[in-house]
Amino acid sequence: MSLSLLSVQLQFQQHMLGVGDALPLIAGDPERQQLGLRIYAHAYRQRLLDTLIDSYEKTLAVMGEAAFESAALAYIAVHPPTTRSLRWYGDGFDAHLAAGGADLPASSAWAELASLDWALRGAFDGPDSAVLDASAFAELPPEAWATLSLVPVPTTQLLTLRHNTVAVWQALDDDQPPPDLQASEMDVVWVVWRKGHQPHFRSLHRAEATLLRAMLDGAPFAAACSQAEAAVGEERVGDGRTDDDMSMLIGGFMRQWLEDGLLARILL
Repeated sequence: MSLSLLSVQLQFQQHMLGVGDALPLIAGDPERQQLGLRIYAHAYRQRLLDTLIDSYEKTLAVMGEAAFESAALAYIAVHPPTTRSLRWYGDGFDAHLAAGGADLPASSAWAELASLDWALRGAFDGPDSAVLDASAFAELPPEAWATLSLVPVPTTQLLTLRHNTVAVWQALDDDQPPPDLQASEMDVVWVVWRKGHQPHFRSLHRAEATLLRAMLDGAPFAAACSQAEAAVGEERVGDGRTDDDMSMLIGGFMRQWLEDGLLARILL
């Protein structure tokens, strides 16, 4: 019975990934069949491995070559490329590290470092965008603030990190010996985005993180402010801050966003 082209391609792909057998597809003696397929399989997996190495440079440095290659090949076996470009290959490698496997201990610390590597790569070559400056707000009528939305630039991503992931990444980026990965007492939210031509990241106050998350989800700015206020409500009661203090805090966030080039446009 003849096979369709798609069936042949899928069978060949499964062999390349090490989870199938494409020998029946190859003409010639068995030795020649096996040699030819080994060459293809090695080249295919090596290209995907090189792609992961390029995307997760700092993660590789911390894990070591042997552990990283083992984890990467296990990922390749179950996550074949789904797009023509390999630029996006490796999305979800952090989840793979967090889950672990038969020969890979689950590691939330390695997973966090991988998520930062991936976010910074995404910020570097993410979509271009216009950037707001203060003049964009000059002519807004006061009543517009009740319904308008502020849209962050498309490279904006939020990461919640529990370890000293950023300190390790920065040390490696500065060619310095990194500290050991260690868990902190509390989660910290970091924002990653591109400013100009370079990726940037910084940690966020809880209220600012809540604001940005709501804005990324498309919430009107007034609703986002309410969410931020609720997120720090208990702290406000404890330290005696007032609504005016909260307004000043949010105003400070907005000034920082404009300085950072984090806002793309206003939706009215």
